[in-house]
Amino acid sequence: MKTGLSILVALAIATGAQAQDFYAGGALDYAYPHSGDSQLVGSVIGGLALSNNPDLNYGAEAELGWHLAGDADYGTQRLRLWSTYDLGDVRARVAGGLTYYDIPGGDANGTNLGVGVERDFSPNVTLRGEFIRDFMDDTFTAAVTTTRIAVLYNF
Repeated sequence: MKTGLSILVALAIATGAQAQDFYAGGALDYAYPHSGDSQLVGSVIGGLALSNNPDLNYGAEAELGWHLAGDADYGTQRLRLWSTYDLGDVRARVAGGLTYYDIPGGDANGTNLGVGVERDFSPNVTLRGEFIRDFMDDTFTAAVTTTRIAVLYNF
C-alpha cells in the first residue's frame, strides 16, 4: 500500500507543474460497511486538475477522514485518480485509487472506485455528490460503500 501511495504521489507531483487547477474542501461521508457498523466521517480533500479541456478533465486527489459518529470507529485515507465529463449543468465523475483505514488495533489496505456528479456554483465553489466503494483486505468487512456530499474551493 505504501509503495502504491508513494508512486501515485510522485506522479501527481511530477505532473503538478502542468496543473490547471488546485482545489481543496471538505466532505461529510456516510460509510456503510456491508458487515453492518456504519459511521459518519468528516473528510478534507485536496487535488489537482491536470487538464483544461472544457468537456473532459482528469486529475488526482488525496483525502483524510475522521470518525464523527456511529457504531464503527476508523479513519480513512484515499489517494485517487479521477476524470469528469461535462453534461451541461453537471459533470459526471469517475474515480479510483488506493484506500487505507486506521482501525483501532490495526489498519487495513484496499482499493476504491467512485461515481458521482459535480456542479459549479461559482467560478470558485463546486458541490460534489458521490458514491465510493472501498474493497478492503484483511479487515472487518470486504466492502464499504460511502455516500459523500462535498464542497470544494477552486484556487
